[in-house]
Amino acid sequence: MSVVDTDSIDAIGMEKEAKRVFLSIIDSLVWDRDDVHLFTLQEKINTYLYFIESGELIKALPDAAGYDIAIELILKHMPTDQAITFFDKTTQILLDKGIIFVFGPNKNAGYAEQQS
Repeated sequence: MSVVDTDSIDAIGMEKEAKRVFLSIIDSLVWDRDDVHLFTLQEKINTYLYFIESGELIKALPDAAGYDIAIELILKHMPTDQAITFFDKTTQILLDKGIIFVFGPNKNAGYAEQQS
């Protein structure tokens, strides 16, 4: 799964000690000038939001009831300034709904642009 599969959830994980569920989006797209990447990402986040708000998350993972929920965006490419602005707005919108939004590079390798 990946960000281009806008109607599906890429990955779900739980941190039982922290009582947090992570819904991960795997994003390997390169940033473009026409904002196709941002529109695709917005569709994907809306799918995740529906999955959470409709109760589908708890149906799929009953142990997640009462846990904090985080949408984690795992980026391959360093975001543009426009993407960062979008992420800031998304963070606030989701926080207002009680959902955490985090984004960043692959935890081990960093952004593709940083690899040698």
